[in-house]
Amino acid sequence: MSSLQEQKQALRNRVLSDRKEMPEQDWRERSLAILRSLESTEFFKKADSVHTYVSMNQRREVGTDQLIETLLESDKRVVVPVTNFSDHSLTHIVLHSFGELITNKWGVREPEKEQDEVQPENLDLIIVPMAAGDRKGNRLGYGQGFYDRFLEQTMGMKVGLVFSDFLFDKIPAEEFDVKLDVIITEEELIFL
Repeated sequence: MSSLQEQKQALRNRVLSDRKEMPEQDWRERSLAILRSLESTEFFKKADSVHTYVSMNQRREVGTDQLIETLLESDKRVVVPVTNFSDHSLTHIVLHSFGELITNKWGVREPEKEQDEVQPENLDLIIVPMAAGDRKGNRLGYGQGFYDRFLEQTMGMKVGLVFSDFLFDKIPAEEFDVKLDVIITEEELIFL
């Protein structure tokens, strides 16, 4: 493991540990504030096809359940990822209802059946999960590279959701890390 990878892993471990300690009520309120900020933007209102992660609530990831409910009630196409752990890739599936989601053996909620696949180039807006980020648009993910590979394939607007505690001036980043276009915390909306 290179020094940069070690730095990223150390930061990831610290952030995930701190995030796990967040009280549930605080997590809910802060997640909703982030979602309200996202939903008020012009780019969100104009997007026809929105790809979003399905939050791992037990890990205190910025919650997306309310966002998905809002999207399902709208006329937007809602797309969620299905993880392929054998090659660290994502498949992108249209979601029609929360009832289509099951929890896989890794604790990730995703559609059980892979139908209505959407190609990355057909997405207007991508809501990206992250452990931490910085004010330059760098994102620290969970270390498997799923989103780095996916984000290289799309021209859609890339929006990261992160709690303000985990937005830093600078984080360790590599050349192949795809930068975000926007970062939203419960306190700020940052265009990059």
